[in-house]
Amino acid sequence: MRVQILRGAFEDLQKSFHFYEQQEKGLGSHFRQSLERDLIQLGATAGIHHKIGKFHQVNAQVFKSIIYYRVIENRAVVFAILDGRIDPAKRDRILNRRK
Repeated sequence: MRVQILRGAFEDLQKSFHFYEQQEKGLGSHFRQSLERDLIQLGATAGIHHKIGKFHQVNAQVFKSIIYYRVIENRAVVFAILDGRIDPAKRDRILNRRK
């Protein structure tokens, strides 16, 4: 299945990249490479993950991020990639804006 990353999710990736890069030089690049592998894997497993509202969610393998996506016409459309430690109310507000 093809994976499509929407602008909001791409911006989430950029924010997380900068956050990790500030923590330690090179950690942001490691984060990005890890998430790229997770997104490639999503192409093979989309649709099997737990749903929260209208979104499937899958945990990143290395970092504490969660990928929120929907299956639309044989595509895994990624709406958000958020830190798994985010307040659930804030997460819900973000996801509601990205429907």
